[in-house]
Amino acid sequence: MGALSVNLDGIPTQIRRLKINLKQLILDIENPRIQYFLDTRLNDDVTQEKIKFALAEGNDQYEKLKEHIESNGGIYDPIWVVPKEEFYIVVEGNTRAFIHEELSEKYVNDEKWKSIEAYVLPYKIDRNVINFIRLEKHLFGPTPWDAYEKARELYRLNAAEDYSLKRLEQLTKLTASDIKNNIQAFMDMEEQYLPKYSKPAERLKFSYFVEFRKNKELRRLVKEGKLSLMDFCDWVGEGKIRRGEDIRKLSLVLKDEQSREALISDNFQAALDQLEQKNPAVKSKLFEKIEDVIDGLESLPFGKLDYFFVADPNLP
Repeated sequence: MGALSVNLDGIPTQIRRLKINLKQLILDIENPRIQYFLDTRLNDDVTQEKIKFALAEGNDQYEKLKEHIESNGGIYDPIWVVPKEEFYIVVEGNTRAFIHEELSEKYVNDEKWKSIEAYVLPYKIDRNVINFIRLEKHLFGPTPWDAYEKARELYRLNAAEDYSLKRLEQLTKLTASDIKNNIQAFMDMEEQYLPKYSKPAERLKFSYFVEFRKNKELRRLVKEGKLSLMDFCDWVGEGKIRRGEDIRKLSLVLKDEQSREALISDNFQAALDQLEQKNPAVKSKLFEKIEDVIDGLESLPFGKLDYFFVADPNLP
């Protein structure tokens, strides 16, 4: 097919749509979806076979996607590649490319599985364009990264590629506050939680750490030396806190000495039962709704926040 001109991150870019033989593809070692598994389950000698293992092992949606591609007779959304000599590096669509390879081995005599539709980027492509494609496809697209993977990519762009919060806001449509909370939560898990609680499933508790960073009262308790991040890590890792939403009430528990002791000696539910004797409202649905509203207001940009609180000139 002929060349196409598209805008990628505001940059006019000439691309081609081709059918590429699977043997010419190189799966991307920088694929954000597999970084956790490369860090924790594999050694430094990362081969194509190890990348394939990580794609299947670390992706809850892998089998569903495979079934969909098989029943559809192929992919409907081309992958994105960058040429490298006689090969092509897959910068977006690594999982689909690997599934195509698996199906080519299953249907050995069916020619349609031996090649795959791809958008070919220029040889010397701006790295910002590749970052844009990844974010566009996997932050809001049909095959999103999980919350931990999204935060890892935000952290990488901010720390390794010097993307400012404002730049990330523009690319992701997230607020600066959400971006900061996600980056800090990722750092908390990487630096303190996962070194001690290292099972792969533990990263699914990422939302706990986002809730922790969103909570102003918990941050204040840490600043005052009344709570340590490691205490929080242990309560989560030891199963004392079993739901992310419970963290919204954690500061109330910690402010009451008897409730705090119940948390340390037993679990969060016991602490909440103890606290309820003094403050019945903590278990009410209304309390939870109020907390949701507060969280929502705190995440709004200042401009929108002003809009909600602007005075009606007709009021006395």
